[in-house]
Amino acid sequence: MRIPQIKLSIRRKMLIAFLCLALGPILLLGNLSLQRMERALRAQIAEGLQAEVVTAGNSIENYLNGVRRDVRSLARFLQRRLNEEMNTDQWELIQNEFLAAIMVENDYYQIRFIAADGYEQLRINNIDGKAVVVPESELQDKGDRYYVQEAFHCTAGETYVSHLDLNVELGRIEEPNRLVVRVAAPIIDPSGKTAGLIIINVFGKKLLSSLKYLLNVDGTRILLLNQNRQFIKMEKQGGKINFFSAETSKLENLAQIVPLLPRPDEDSNVVVMKPDILALASVSAGPDRLWYLAIAYPQKYLYAELTQLKKTYLLSFLLLALLATILAIVAARRFSLPIRHLSHFAKAVAGGNYKAISSITSRDEFGELSSALNEMAEVQKQTHTELLNWNASLKEEVEKKVAALSRSQLEAEAAEKLMMTLEKQLLQANRLSSLGLLSATVAHEIGNPLAGMRVKLQLIQRRKDLDQKLQLDITKMLNLVDRLGDFLGHLTGYLVPQQNQVREQTDISQVLRELEFILCEEADRNKIKLYLHLPPEPLLVCSKAQQLHQIFMNLILNALQACDENGQVDVYASSSEGEVEISICDNGCGLPEELADQLFEPLITSKSEGTGLGLAIVKQLTSELGGEVKLKNRSEGGVEASIHFPEGGSGCAGEF
Repeated sequence: MRIPQIKLSIRRKMLIAFLCLALGPILLLGNLSLQRMERALRAQIAEGLQAEVVTAGNSIENYLNGVRRDVRSLARFLQRRLNEEMNTDQWELIQNEFLAAIMVENDYYQIRFIAADGYEQLRINNIDGKAVVVPESELQDKGDRYYVQEAFHCTAGETYVSHLDLNVELGRIEEPNRLVVRVAAPIIDPSGKTAGLIIINVFGKKLLSSLKYLLNVDGTRILLLNQNRQFIKMEKQGGKINFFSAETSKLENLAQIVPLLPRPDEDSNVVVMKPDILALASVSAGPDRLWYLAIAYPQKYLYAELTQLKKTYLLSFLLLALLATILAIVAARRFSLPIRHLSHFAKAVAGGNYKAISSITSRDEFGELSSALNEMAEVQKQTHTELLNWNASLKEEVEKKVAALSRSQLEAEAAEKLMMTLEKQLLQANRLSSLGLLSATVAHEIGNPLAGMRVKLQLIQRRKDLDQKLQLDITKMLNLVDRLGDFLGHLTGYLVPQQNQVREQTDISQVLRELEFILCEEADRNKIKLYLHLPPEPLLVCSKAQQLHQIFMNLILNALQACDENGQVDVYASSSEGEVEISICDNGCGLPEELADQLFEPLITSKSEGTGLGLAIVKQLTSELGGEVKLKNRSEGGVEASIHFPEGGSGCAGEF
């Protein structure tokens, strides 16, 4: 495929070159500077995020260390006062200490004392900031809880931190679902045995509440994950802070986050996970307790400064591009204007305007070129004048020769047309002469035997010993002899039309039934089906029956001869709006296209043994009766002959 070439004017080439030279370095240096600034800004943001997530992780660890100090303090307090003979005042003192502790640290959800058998001895609940002592009847056996069993393995001075999981009360998960972390310390009696546990329950969202200062924009999310496949999320949306806790299987992008979680001995990670930037750090919650803190910051806020920088750079580049374009257009115009003027001048001279003059008078190359072009135009003008004079004389000579040739050609065409007309008339005259001779010969050779046959049949008919059937057949034969005689008369009158013929009302249906009787033997012999489709009422026209016989006999015989074995010919007759229509349809070979315009001319036939007179006689008889006949090929095969006659009323009698 050929690539079309683009044509650029000098002005456009200069404009493109100037813009490339002016804007190319600016674009290149600007992009390089922008990329360096972007890398620096991204590194600065990543460093800041690492510091923030590490600080946040330390904040959670410090918070848990404070809870551990409180639980150890309560364990030492209870260890000093716990004995086998505890009275009511002693239990009340312990209860008040628990109440004071939960009121001081409002983040604590529960403070419990669990005996060595795993049964709760004392529990204080924090309900909406109010410390409530749980009645003894509602205290439960917690010995089957994993955190109770694991905490009993702690030695003196140690603390235990549970997984971050859902709280279970009375054997069921507490509603609404809230993640809880439990910090426990053992109570050691003087014999060195574990006498019980002090357990402080803290809601998971309390661990994240101290990090609210990090939620400075909508879309920021802080997640705390533990090894027990649980997580809690704090998120800011629409200016509100929401908490959500569930299993890690419901965490978005979990498969991408897990490989990025740092080990305790690794530094924090900062990764891009569109549309956020994720900062990850590990949190040591206690012995064998490793949690993970993840802070997701929306990129559009972190990179807002970078985005603004890009917009400023783009706007500056567009302004420079606009300024450079204006300067390039002005410079290109001043340079290309003389070239355009010279180009128009050259086109004017080439178009025949030899009076055009280049008006550039500058003292540079354009002025020199203008003077040279003016001199060339003057020479061209003189040459053009000489050519016009020579052309005028040559044109005059040519016109004389053309006029002479035109006269000769017109005379030759007129002679050729006259010759063709004479040949056609001679051919028609020859045909008519042959037809007249043929008609006279046929009438003479057939007319005499027919006259003898008629006399003989009339003598036989007068015999009295004939039966009725034979008498009827002889009558039909006499009618056929009369029709044949009329046909011979009409054949001889084809060239000299007969005048003053008597017309009468004739029923076309009756004519067609008589022809069926005559032609049925021809149809049966060739195994062709002949069907008449006639209305019950008469179809009257003004004509002699013999003429209608001759018309339909020719047409039906043509249809029968055109059909092959097992063919079919259908004859339809009907009347409508003062007109009688007869259609004769066959399923034969059809009409040849080359004879379509000559079918009704005499001596024209498509049959190997035809005379070419049948359709010519049909055409003449139909016209004499005021009718019309047409032939056409059918779309399904075969030929349809349609004949139209005016209906004949009671005033039909007379001559025509």
